[in-house]
Amino acid sequence: MAKVRFPMTERLKRKVKRWLHSPIIDVEELVVGKNVNIEAGVEIHCKRLVLGDGVEIKSGTRIEMIDLVIGDYTKINNHCLLTGTGWCRIGHNCWFGHFSVIDSIGTSYIGNGVGVGAHSQLWTHIYFGDALQGCRFCTHKPLVIGDDVWFVGHCIVSPITAQKRSMALVGSVVTTNMEENHVYAGVPAKDITSQSGPQFIETSLEEKRSLMERHLQEFILTHRPRQNRLRIVDRIDTSQRDFSQFSLSERTYIKNHYQEEVDFMRFLCPTKAKFNPTAETDWIKPYLRPAEMAE
Repeated sequence: MAKVRFPMTERLKRKVKRWLHSPIIDVEELVVGKNVNIEAGVEIHCKRLVLGDGVEIKSGTRIEMIDLVIGDYTKINNHCLLTGTGWCRIGHNCWFGHFSVIDSIGTSYIGNGVGVGAHSQLWTHIYFGDALQGCRFCTHKPLVIGDDVWFVGHCIVSPITAQKRSMALVGSVVTTNMEENHVYAGVPAKDITSQSGPQFIETSLEEKRSLMERHLQEFILTHRPRQNRLRIVDRIDTSQRDFSQFSLSERTYIKNHYQEEVDFMRFLCPTKAKFNPTAETDWIKPYLRPAEMAE
């Protein structure tokens, strides 16, 4: 059979290039917020996918899940794998390093401000063996990770509960629950808080205000926004809703979707500061809390 050749016009070349360098999104139910960035080379297959405002998914990442919800300004870096048949919830302001793995066969709940370093693996199941021949290791359990938990990098995490602000140092293999604001290290990971100290220490409102004012000044100098409707406040003033207020005492901000607000949030994350939207502006919150976890 003779080959049929088509002339590669400039228009056809542009179409082929766009097809080769676009993300593949195969989703039955899709809800997407504002300022979401999914790079070329991303492949997504989900029954339901909900992406909050400012979410970034970098090239090479593959997602194969049934029910995935990702909160505002969470960043999934290059070549990550998200897979599983259970639901997965990832909160606001999270960060996942290159080549990380997130499994949800036993369901995964990841809170706000969670950091997962490069090449880390979060697992909810242990499947292989041969159950017919009596293999005992064929099971799955929920993985629950609280707010501000940090797996520094190259960590392997079993289906455990990591309480808020807990931390596992590089190369840790976590097989037991992690206590609040405790630090773990080793294979298997052991509590070393008595030697290392906790991840977080108390800071005063005055210290927070001083640091945030410096961050805001640096942002204005480096980004030169056309307008400045950003305000650092102790508490939200609902009568001033035209400003994007960042509350130091409540760790929340009024989301107005101003360009300088979006740029400022990305400037702050992941290391300078993390703010969650106020209840009134947090449209994705109902999606992030599965019914079986409701209080």
